[in-house]
Amino acid sequence: MQKRTRLKILHWLTAALILYFFLVEPEDVRELGAAALTTHAGAGVILGLIVGTWMLGFLRNGIISKPGPKLPQWARKTHKYGYGALYLMMPIMVLSGAMAGFAAPYVIHAFDLLPINPGFGTKNLHDWAEEVHEIVFNITIATILGHTLFHLWRHFWLRDNALRIMAPKMLQKYL
Repeated sequence: MQKRTRLKILHWLTAALILYFFLVEPEDVRELGAAALTTHAGAGVILGLIVGTWMLGFLRNGIISKPGPKLPQWARKTHKYGYGALYLMMPIMVLSGAMAGFAAPYVIHAFDLLPINPGFGTKNLHDWAEEVHEIVFNITIATILGHTLFHLWRHFWLRDNALRIMAPKMLQKYL
């Protein structure tokens, strides 16, 4: 498998999981009960593995994306900071979710199979950790939204085909 293909798979798996977490918020999980919690935890474990893969690649190779030739000077200078924010926020978000899980006063099973915490936390600690995770998640969503808007701007305003780079081959003809 080519490097670009692996990158696209990681990118779109991450996007799908983040969309899931955005659409199914913790309040929804609480109302839906244990099945929703185990699915949330399992999706969190998968996202953690994907983010870990991204981080290992970043630590080994640096930022994958390079500024395009059509970018204005201000965008070239800030390009690495936008990606750096994503590389920083994603692991913090995953770790804050793990912290919320470990602080739970009950055992949580990922996909109803894998216990991911000992269940020794307290309700107050768990509530606090959930609040921290929600705040970090919202900041991460804002960062992702900025990333998305930047690439839409590049694609439609600068016409540099920025979206084609990460779109699956079968969708590229529509961009």
